[in-house]
Amino acid sequence: MRLLKACAVMLLLLPGFSASAMAAANAEGTGTAAGEAQLRVPGAVLVEVEGFTDPAGDIPCIGKSFSNIWQYKYYSSATAEWLIVNTCGNNFINASRHFPRAIAEEPTRALPARFADSRAVLGMLEREKVFTGTGSARDRSILMTAAYLPPKDGRPAGCYWTVSQGKVKVFADCEGKKHWGAAAAAAPGQLQAKALKGTDTAGKYVKLAEDTVRRKQQGAKLMLIEALVDRTGSAKCLGPDDGWTYVFSAPHAGSTTFGGCRNKTSIEEVDFTGRYGNFKGFEPLPLIFKDSDFVLGRTPADCAAGHPVISMKLRRFSTAVSPVSGFSLIWTVDCGSLRYYLDGYTGQYLGPGKK
Repeated sequence: MRLLKACAVMLLLLPGFSASAMAAANAEGTGTAAGEAQLRVPGAVLVEVEGFTDPAGDIPCIGKSFSNIWQYKYYSSATAEWLIVNTCGNNFINASRHFPRAIAEEPTRALPARFADSRAVLGMLEREKVFTGTGSARDRSILMTAAYLPPKDGRPAGCYWTVSQGKVKVFADCEGKKHWGAAAAAAPGQLQAKALKGTDTAGKYVKLAEDTVRRKQQGAKLMLIEALVDRTGSAKCLGPDDGWTYVFSAPHAGSTTFGGCRNKTSIEEVDFTGRYGNFKGFEPLPLIFKDSDFVLGRTPADCAAGHPVISMKLRRFSTAVSPVSGFSLIWTVDCGSLRYYLDGYTGQYLGPGKK
């Protein structure tokens, strides 16, 4: 073990090798993602790129960590299907078919063969003084998405990067030269709230849950994540059956739950008419979301301070039933009689709710 650590230190001191080699912009994973996509859906084209970055536009590439990924979405006009490939630089994480319910909202137009990467776009926005992101490699809350967008608010149709953090949202053309939208000034501390690092969080088991359930139930979609947690956003549990619960649903089949607690897992098929049978008004969850410990750190302090056991649920609401207008992926945090809503993509506090 000491020898391995010594070797790692020596590598960092070699010319041309640095810690920055362990981080990637979106462009550095394009080749890997394209190769994996063609193996699964020949002829599919890249239609969207998305990821949470640090202020430099990078994502750390550490092993095969599912929490550190660029997500590349592909579309095949021949088969009318979407594929999602997750990579970080040359690290291939996984790939899965994407079955959208709101097909009209999904991108189908191929992105340009070459376009400004995440680093170039954030650099341009900072030079133009319209957006200066905050955070670090461990606390990444800048959501960047590249896709073709329709005309809106004087912005012509075209390929754009959408850059958002908290209440700030700006658009940059894919050439990285022009921008639209004004950045709102963040209140002091708004984007720098400290969170206690959890050890048994929602993100810990999500990749294993998806891989396990989809092998057993073809077409299963993750619909709900929930648990009773402590003030660090970690499950308060003795075993997987009372830890984090990941609920999957498949067409013409029952629900399947995957449980995780203290590095132990379980899987169970549930009667469709039972507790998790009705997902009307909800959409499948994305696998990129702000983890439970980060979200709890953005929840008003009265929550964790006065309640040793807290309920957390992550769901993706349809527009018609969303409890917060304009937001779909929402963490619901219940502390006794108190209820709070937070954005699942950014961790932004959205306001109180009623139970």
